[in-house]
Amino acid sequence: MVKPQSYPSIGNAFYSIQKDEGIAGLYKGLFPSTLRGAFIAVGEIATYDQTKTILKKNFDLSEGLLLHSMCSLITGFVATTVAAPFDLLKTRSMNLKSSSSSGVLKMINSIIRDEGLLVLFRGWLPAYLRLGPHALICFPILEQIRRAFGLE
Repeated sequence: MVKPQSYPSIGNAFYSIQKDEGIAGLYKGLFPSTLRGAFIAVGEIATYDQTKTILKKNFDLSEGLLLHSMCSLITGFVATTVAAPFDLLKTRSMNLKSSSSSGVLKMINSIIRDEGLLVLFRGWLPAYLRLGPHALICFPILEQIRRAFGLE
């Protein structure tokens, strides 16, 4: 694998990767990346409103920054957790020497067999330190948009 800084431009990167690895080299990690994005989206969408309902009901919290912040941090936690295995798969598949897609299931079985189940969550904390603040910004803004358009 060539280091990203060794490409003087994006055009050169496309050309070099295509020349060295073929067109398929440009798509290494596409499937795990797509799964990762889908699981983050599902984790966030499913968690935020459900958490908000539970916190309002069980802890007598009312609409406001405290409730929205708590829901956002929990949402970031869930999204990070469900996406962590796909982060690892994405990284591993992008670092493969060949661009053959031997299958995500085969790769995950091999990783679990050789390194154990917990390795799927390697890098969880740095990922949460990125997704947590992201949720903490996005969901309170979403609440303001909901309120502005009368969608509460």
